[in-house]
Amino acid sequence: MVKKVLWATIITIVLFAIVIAEQVFVDNTLNMLIEKISSLDAYVSSTENIQSAEIIDVCNNLDEFWTEREKILCLFINHNELSKIGEQIKKVKVYIEKNNKDDCEYELDTLNFYAESYKHVVEINIQNLL
Repeated sequence: MVKKVLWATIITIVLFAIVIAEQVFVDNTLNMLIEKISSLDAYVSSTENIQSAEIIDVCNNLDEFWTEREKILCLFINHNELSKIGEQIKKVKVYIEKNNKDDCEYELDTLNFYAESYKHVVEINIQNLL
């Protein structure tokens, strides 16, 4: 009986540790994504010609970061939801290539909205633990 209780306790602790590690990873990833979006938005807002090498580089870094992290996040979050962020990044890249500042800013706002809303969706709560 004592062994069963001990094993149940160990398994419970391991599961809680996994949930906490997942939450930390997801939260850090989304915070970094929001920072990168804000950085790109600041560059876009501060110039009329958004086809500059600096803006393109920041956008490419955002795309690479997201592509790398999305593969891992798909283990925790519905892929269909996450694909919206990737689609928005692609739209931003297209508008930068076309030097369409207004649409680029709109898509960056939408991208930021998705990132912020996913943060709230994946917040740790009792239902996630059970």
